[in-house]
Amino acid sequence: MSPNSSERTITSSVPTPATTSNPLSSAHHFVSIKLTSRNFLFWRTQLVPFLRGQELLGFVTGETPCPSPTIASALAESSTSDVANSVRVSNPKFKTWVRQDASILSLLVSSMADEVLHLAVGRNTSMEVWDSITTALGSSSRARCLNLLGQF
Repeated sequence: MSPNSSERTITSSVPTPATTSNPLSSAHHFVSIKLTSRNFLFWRTQLVPFLRGQELLGFVTGETPCPSPTIASALAESSTSDVANSVRVSNPKFKTWVRQDASILSLLVSSMADEVLHLAVGRNTSMEVWDSITTALGSSSRARCLNLLGQF
C-alpha cells in the first residue's frame, strides 16, 4: 500500500481483563459529598444508590460475604485406592472478592472528611467501615453530640 493510499485497516480488539475499567473509578462523579459528622444522611443518600447500581451494596451490608480462601478439589484416583482424594486449593472467588472489597473500602475512605476519618482506622473491610460509620453517625442524636463535641 502506498503512503498516499486512502485505504485504512481497522482492527477490532477486545479488552483484556487487565484493561477493563473498574466501576468504582468514576465514583467521585456520583459521590460528591465528603462525609462529616453533620451530613451522614446526605452522604448515605448518594452512596447507597451508587453501590446498589454497581451491585456492590451487599459488600457493605454483609449480604455478599467473603468466600473461603480455599476450596476442595478432587484429585484423580490414586493407584492404591479406588476412592478419589480431595485437596484444598486456592479459591479464585476469594481473590476477586478481596480485590472488590478493597476498592469499595478505598471509595468509603476517600469520601470521608478528616474529622470522621478516625471511624475507618483499624477497619479492614468495607463492611467494618460501613458499620463503624453507621453506628457513630446513623443516629441523629449521636451525630448531633459528635457535632457539638467537634464545635468545642
